[in-house]
Amino acid sequence: MRRVLKKSFLGALAMCLAVPCLAETSVPVAERDADILIVQRRNKMLVEDLSDIVSRCDDFYAEMKNLPENEIARRAADLAERFESLLERFPDSVPVLFFFAEFLRAGGENERAESLLLKAESLDEDFAPAQFILAEILAERGAAEEAFPRFRRGISEDSDAESVAIYGEFLCDNQEVLLAKKCFKNREDLDRNMQDVFRRAAIFSDNNPDFYWRYAESFYDVEKPDWRLALLVWEIVGDLPAVKKDSARLVAVAIHRARVLAELGRIDEADALLRENVGIPALERSRRQVFDIIRQKRAGK
Repeated sequence: MRRVLKKSFLGALAMCLAVPCLAETSVPVAERDADILIVQRRNKMLVEDLSDIVSRCDDFYAEMKNLPENEIARRAADLAERFESLLERFPDSVPVLFFFAEFLRAGGENERAESLLLKAESLDEDFAPAQFILAEILAERGAAEEAFPRFRRGISEDSDAESVAIYGEFLCDNQEVLLAKKCFKNREDLDRNMQDVFRRAAIFSDNNPDFYWRYAESFYDVEKPDWRLALLVWEIVGDLPAVKKDSARLVAVAIHRARVLAELGRIDEADALLRENVGIPALERSRRQVFDIIRQKRAGK
């Protein structure tokens, strides 16, 4: 299950606590103050009840792998009932719609989750977490054109690396559709945006090698790769502390660097780098593929 981000939770609670400003009218001040107190009390109840359910969800997911099937079903049903009850009391609460939808999505009920998220969107399309999950659901059922604007609204400056990378994969997997629907001006524009997304994911990841690795691999996904930049990025990947400690990954990085060197026409360097990095059976096929590229480049001279 995709985890509920703490930032999303805090943002949702902030929405719950917000008290609408009452316009100046002929209503006496005492009555306006009473209305504000009622709203504040109502919002306090919403925050407390939603916090309780989300906490129960966190406990459930943490313990689920050790629970028998009947207990999983019982606790899931209990949480669903609690969400249903809260939604009956606060039918237009975007945070309740969002967290209930994420709970349903975790249980595979995408259709119901989508319905709740569409309602949340109609109430506030700027609530990024709801937009992001809705985009994921739409993308999974093949509605790339509908998912695209939701992903755009769902990715914010403080998004986590995982979410940003998911958006990058969406762009990579749906290039033909996005171009046909004029979501981007041309392939170059799409490629530039996609690589920028993977680059952001790497930067947000705090030196997580998986995200840097995906950014480096994105040069193979574009129509006109900047091989000089690709070489630099693979060198950065090789310098990451986690990669330096992993001999297999270091060899894999060397194979990628050799391929990029071949693309740059630096054939002898590529060949020498491949011959220096041996001893990992699982990577032999990749080495042979790069040797084939080198032979093709030499033949084409």
